[in-house]
Amino acid sequence: MCEFCVQHGAGKKWYLTAKNYADELADSEERKKFIHDFFKSYERNYRKNVRMTDIARKVPFVKEYAEKKINNYFSQKHAGQVVSLEDAISICSIPGRVSVVDCPCQKYLSGKEEKKCILFGTTADIVESLPEFSNIYDMGFEDAVELLKATEKEAKIHTVWTFMSPYIGAICNCNQRGCLLFHLKNKYQFAEIVHRGHETAVIDKEMCTGCGNCQIICQFDAVAIVDGKAEINSNCQGCGVCRSFCRVEVINLVSRYP
Repeated sequence: MCEFCVQHGAGKKWYLTAKNYADELADSEERKKFIHDFFKSYERNYRKNVRMTDIARKVPFVKEYAEKKINNYFSQKHAGQVVSLEDAISICSIPGRVSVVDCPCQKYLSGKEEKKCILFGTTADIVESLPEFSNIYDMGFEDAVELLKATEKEAKIHTVWTFMSPYIGAICNCNQRGCLLFHLKNKYQFAEIVHRGHETAVIDKEMCTGCGNCQIICQFDAVAIVDGKAEINSNCQGCGVCRSFCRVEVINLVSRYP
């Protein structure tokens, strides 16, 4: 199991543990302020932190401290992990309030309003008070499932995020090109910003036709075509999106852990 599962999930998938969504956990002024500031100053904080980190990493005796600081931020305050469609659906059955809001990354990157980020409980309560996100609306479980399935068909990756760990406040449905956190993951490859999922993809090579759809759709360069058959390599993040684009349905997810 991953470190978070040991610390916050009693050895099971930590993001399927109900206490990590509880209002009682979220009910602290420090956490509420963090959530408010995170959404209120999303663009400004992103630019500021990237600029400061880039400057610090150019100074030899400061570089190590800067890298440790960014890792601590993402483990202690805003941890993310890739989850499969099935787990994303299960997550939406846990919290009381489930809402959808415009993706803050898309607001910053392209000025578009795309309702594809799912918020839970206290996070939604705080975000709806911000004018720029006031068009948030609540969803029933079935509507959340439809949203998740629709974004999967668009090759979006499902990730869960904490707001001061272990409180889970959101599921993002995005891709590397449209997500600031994936931008950071690719920019700062030393940092554990988005953790890989609990599963990895496997292909039934006897049934594989080698069409290459999975290779084309994979955003992590985790698929290669070898001797006319698809093969999964260690880059696989366990998102499972490749399954939705396999013409002969021979891709499955299996646990990384014994």
